[in-house]
Amino acid sequence: MIGHSNNRIEAAVANNTAYIKIFGRGTFQTVADFRDFVKKSLDEGMGVLIDLSNCETLDSTFIGTLVALSMKSKAAGESRLKLFNVSDHVRNIFTTLGLQGILDINEAAPGEGGDYSPIASTVHSKVEITDLMLDAHLTLSKINERNAVEFKDVVEFLKQQR
Repeated sequence: MIGHSNNRIEAAVANNTAYIKIFGRGTFQTVADFRDFVKKSLDEGMGVLIDLSNCETLDSTFIGTLVALSMKSKAAGESRLKLFNVSDHVRNIFTTLGLQGILDINEAAPGEGGDYSPIASTVHSKVEITDLMLDAHLTLSKINERNAVEFKDVVEFLKQQR
């Protein structure tokens, strides 16, 4: 499983749709495998439905990666990445970061995708994780000036780590 035992990501694929459930915290530790799974699903023309009902919180790296994937999906002509069951806490984080209208948040829960299992976990180098973290924070920084100020030190630190 990915990350700490309470922090995991599971998925099922059915009817040309990838169903993803995030448990616990979505963090930089789990985001690379999440990104790889979502990219592969989108590249294969699938819809991606992400259930956050068991998600406590998401860190800025996870959110920035989610935003980048969502923007990539929309740039391809349609929003095929949708979020469901977003808690008030996570919704407040999205609002604070100015992500209204960028993320496709739905109120109605999606149908079940069948048998869920942990998504594939692969070893990612420190450089790859650093680059992913940098890309995520640059994505959030481009959304608005407040994010650019908020993440300025993080971006500079990550650039120095490369």
